[in-house]
Amino acid sequence: MAFSIGTTRDGYMVNGRSLPQPSLLIRQLPVPYERGLTYGTQDLIRFLVDTGRAMEKKYPGTIMYMGNMGAREGGDISYSVSHNSGRDADIAYYLLDDRGKFAHPQHLHKINRMMRSREAGAVYTFDIEKNTTLVELLLTHPKIDIQFIFLAKHLRSAIRKEFVTRGASEELLARFDAVVQIQAAHNDHFHIRIYCSDADICAGCVDKSLIHEWHEDPLPKRDKCVERHLSTLSSSKADGIHKAAALQRLALMDAARGHEKKVLAMLGDDDARVRLAAAMASEALDGNVSEILAQRLALEAEADVRAALIAALTHYEDAFVRQAFNAELEKISEDSILSEAQTAELPMILKYISQHPHADHAQTLVSRLPQNGRDELFAQMVAALEVIYNRHICRELERGACAEKIYLWHESHKAQTRQAWLLAGFKNAGFDVKNIDNADIPALLDAVSGPRPVSVNAQLALKKLSKGKLEQNSLDWAVQDAIWYYTRYFKRNAKKFKIDLSDRDEKGNHIEKPVKKKSKKSRK
Repeated sequence: MAFSIGTTRDGYMVNGRSLPQPSLLIRQLPVPYERGLTYGTQDLIRFLVDTGRAMEKKYPGTIMYMGNMGAREGGDISYSVSHNSGRDADIAYYLLDDRGKFAHPQHLHKINRMMRSREAGAVYTFDIEKNTTLVELLLTHPKIDIQFIFLAKHLRSAIRKEFVTRGASEELLARFDAVVQIQAAHNDHFHIRIYCSDADICAGCVDKSLIHEWHEDPLPKRDKCVERHLSTLSSSKADGIHKAAALQRLALMDAARGHEKKVLAMLGDDDARVRLAAAMASEALDGNVSEILAQRLALEAEADVRAALIAALTHYEDAFVRQAFNAELEKISEDSILSEAQTAELPMILKYISQHPHADHAQTLVSRLPQNGRDELFAQMVAALEVIYNRHICRELERGACAEKIYLWHESHKAQTRQAWLLAGFKNAGFDVKNIDNADIPALLDAVSGPRPVSVNAQLALKKLSKGKLEQNSLDWAVQDAIWYYTRYFKRNAKKFKIDLSDRDEKGNHIEKPVKKKSKKSRK
């Protein structure tokens, strides 16, 4: 079977099914076909084929043309933020050519408010009759419920008007109003999305947003699946493969949270496959689980499980994580010869330290700086230290000189608090940050454009000042994107933070402050 996993934006697909090719009922346009975006779950394929068959029966010779669907195993595509999990498809509009005949398009055509498309010298007209019939068939499939149809406002209005002219029932109009959503970008195709099937729900499929009143509530089905997976973990008859699969399903269904004890208990299972699945499921747990993960990491010998435990620990930020990662750093040998496992693990640890800088890591990193070999590891350790110190230290220095300068700097400044390091780093880079409070937001926004260590700390400070409102991991973005993201948020909330950002636009570009006009009274 094909399975839809996760959400349509962030999920993927297992055993994706392709549109039947060739077909006299339904075909894909050349570009999406060349992209290989012909896949969906078996429910989506059945839904489309049934609809294409019904359209051809009513209008002989008519073919339903498809745009993008999904990749064979789902996941992100460059042409949409959804289409990830096999439940989305783009259907081209039915068009009439300049002779009023059924048109065979080679690509999607944008329809203007005159219900026409004028592209490359050709004129096509939106076939209101066929497109309305298509929507009706999509809304009334006897076995598969559609969740959304996204459509431009002027086309939605035209189709609804046609439904009224046809004498559509109140029930059909109500369903149309609920399902057909306005999205301006969809002026060249219908974007449709179906619900997760029962089998998909147990595999980890998630229906986001609206659950229409005529669609059976998926939550009871989900709860039954969760109970089944939990019972597998408790069963003495279940083998490692089935326990690992149950843990994966709980994680995919976002159901591991709330069952921490059962999930964490599997970290001590004899079967490495079970321990691996438990470690991966631990990434989304609530509560104080980092201590247990850290203890398990110290005992674990299997490389894949260790890597998963480290990946899970990077989702938490506390003393247990810092202690665990320092312990791993201390295992670096003096000659810097790393084991195969360390080669995979240390970059994850160093990236975490760079994104969660803390003084606790400074001494350990300084003491383990490689004296020879492992240039890449050396560079990563230096980058992490520079973020902790909030300053560039090495610049273009040779390796030995760099290590010596870091050691000397640390010895002369280790008695200071990291807050002092932060403020000195901002000042040294030319940014007037005084206390890292709301009044410093304008200077911190400017500092995002500074050297990498300063930029990282500025972004972390802005996130902290937002009190949880800014969650995206901007540290992996292009600097200009980060500037835009933070500036836009704080400009829109300037009154709340009692700051003045009128000297810049939402993209962070500095502009002249608007001159306040004097009142008539003040002029007198």
